[in-house]
Amino acid sequence: MRALGVVVLLALVIAAGCRPTAPLPEPTAAIPVAVTETDHDGLYGVLKQQKGKVVLMDFWATWCPPCVKTFPEFVTLHRKYADQGLVCVSVSMDVAWRPKGGYDKTQVLKFLEEKSATFPNFIAAKQDDEMYQRLFGLGDSIPFQALFGKDGTRVWTKGEKHLTEAELDKLIRTELAK
Repeated sequence: MRALGVVVLLALVIAAGCRPTAPLPEPTAAIPVAVTETDHDGLYGVLKQQKGKVVLMDFWATWCPPCVKTFPEFVTLHRKYADQGLVCVSVSMDVAWRPKGGYDKTQVLKFLEEKSATFPNFIAAKQDDEMYQRLFGLGDSIPFQALFGKDGTRVWTKGEKHLTEAELDKLIRTELAK
């Protein structure tokens, strides 16, 4: 019994001497936010590189109030499911659909940084509505989202059927489970 008391006392002494004197650093460094200009072919290449993962693409613009309003939900989905195989890809339409002039890449990057968009971010560098429609299902309005299964096939677009947050969440979980 005395030996047990000595062991406990020794453990307390050792533990007391091991207390940190300063706050511990953050376990991981912040992931930088970046944005790259590309065209529909570049975006399609990004999609094809994600084979084996579920991909959710969000087409948006800084000048689009509904896009700005819903973008945080997109970031939340990334945080919730990235470690389970969901890849979120944001595509700013600020150049492709912007009325004459006024495009500012730093404005797009600032928005993405403010929203902590630490996933692949792109700016659609040219307008080709037919190709965006064919490759991603994008119609004539944003915000627009498209979900692609692990085999790269499009399984849902916002243009085909509007889903509530809960319904989209369920669809993502279903696709991740396949």
